[in-house]
Amino acid sequence: MQGVRACDPGGLHDVAHEWDRYGWAWHAVFGGLTVLTAVLAADPVALVLLAALAVWYALFGLRALRRDTGWAGPAYLAGAAPLTIGLYASAPVGALMLFVLYPHVWATVRTRPAIVITVALVGACTTVAIVRSGLHAAALATWLVLAAVSMAVALLLGLWIARIIAQSRRRAELLAELAATRASLEQVSREAGVLAERERLAREIHDTLAQGFTSVLLLLEAAQSADPGTVPELIGRARETARENLAEARALVAALTPPDLSQTSLPEALRRLVDRAIVQSGLIADLAVTGVPRGLPTAHEVALLRTAQEALTNVQRHSGAGRVSVALAYEPTGVSLLVADDGCGFDPARPANGGGYGLEGMRARATRIGGTVTVDAAPGRGATVRLEVPDSQ
Repeated sequence: MQGVRACDPGGLHDVAHEWDRYGWAWHAVFGGLTVLTAVLAADPVALVLLAALAVWYALFGLRALRRDTGWAGPAYLAGAAPLTIGLYASAPVGALMLFVLYPHVWATVRTRPAIVITVALVGACTTVAIVRSGLHAAALATWLVLAAVSMAVALLLGLWIARIIAQSRRRAELLAELAATRASLEQVSREAGVLAERERLAREIHDTLAQGFTSVLLLLEAAQSADPGTVPELIGRARETARENLAEARALVAALTPPDLSQTSLPEALRRLVDRAIVQSGLIADLAVTGVPRGLPTAHEVALLRTAQEALTNVQRHSGAGRVSVALAYEPTGVSLLVADDGCGFDPARPANGGGYGLEGMRARATRIGGTVTVDAAPGRGATVRLEVPDSQ
C-alpha cells in the first residue's frame, strides 16, 4: 500500500508514517530471522535460497518498505514470495521467514492485491506441507485446519497493518489540509488587514487633513470679505492651521500619536479644538470637563478627539448653528463625549451627501475600541452626538 509522507509548509512538524517510524524494527526482525534460519537450516539449497532472499530484500525490499516508488513493492514480492516458498519446501525451518513476509505484503501493496497474495502464500505453504507429509486423510484434515487458522491469522494481521497505514495516511492528509487551510486563512487575514489599514488611513485623512484644509479654506474665504485690518490676522490663522495640518500629515505617515495628544492632555487638546472653532466660525462654543481626568489608552483618546473634531467641523460647515457645547465626562465605568449644537439639524437615517465618512467614520472608530456613538438629531432642532467609551481596566 502506498504511503504518504507529509511535510507541513506552515510550520507543523513532519509527519512520519507509522511503518516508517518503526521501519528499523522490521529490518531487525528480518535480519534476526534470517540469521536464525541460517543456523537451523542444514540443507545447502535452503541456505542458497535464504542468501538469495537476503540479497533480494537488500535490492528491492528496503526501497519497497520506504514506498519510494510504485513498482518496488510488486518487484520485491515477485522475488520474495517464490524464494520463501522454495526455502520452506527445502527446509521446514524456512517457515520462519513467512512471519516477516506476510507483513511485507500488506506494507508494500494495496489491500486487494495483498489479500490475493496472502491467500496464495497460505495455499502454497499448505500444499508444500501436505506433499511433504504424504496424502494421508488424517494429515490432510489437520493441514487443512491449520491452513484455515493460518489464513485467518494472516488476514487479520494484514488488515490491522493496512488500517494503521490508512490511518497514518489520513492523518498526514489532514495535517496537510490543515496547513493549507492555515496558509489560506493567513492570506485572507493579511488581505483583511490591508483593507482595514486602507480604511483607517482614509478615515485619518478625512478626520485630519481634509478638515484642516477645510479650515484653511474657511479662513481664506473669510479674509476675502473681511475688513483690510483683519486680513493679516486671518491669513496668519490659516498659516498656523496649515502648519498643524502638515504636522498631522507627518504624524500619519510615521504612525505616531496625533500631534494634539503628543504634547498635551485630552482636555487641553479638546480646548484647542473648541478655541479654533470659535476663531474660525465665530461660534459661541464652550467646553465642560467633569470628573477626574485620567490617562486613557491612546486609541481611546484618539477616538474621543477625532469624534469631537469631526462633530465640530460638521457644525461649522453644515449646521448654521450659533452655539455649540462640548462636554467630556470621566465616569467610573468609562468616558463620554457630548457635542451639541442649536443648528438646523438633520435626519441621521439619511446617508450623507458626497460619500464622506462623517458619522460612519465615528461609529467605525468607536466600534474598534468597544465604544458606541449615538446621534440625536432632527431637522430644525439641532443635533447632539454622544460617544461613550468603556473603561479599559
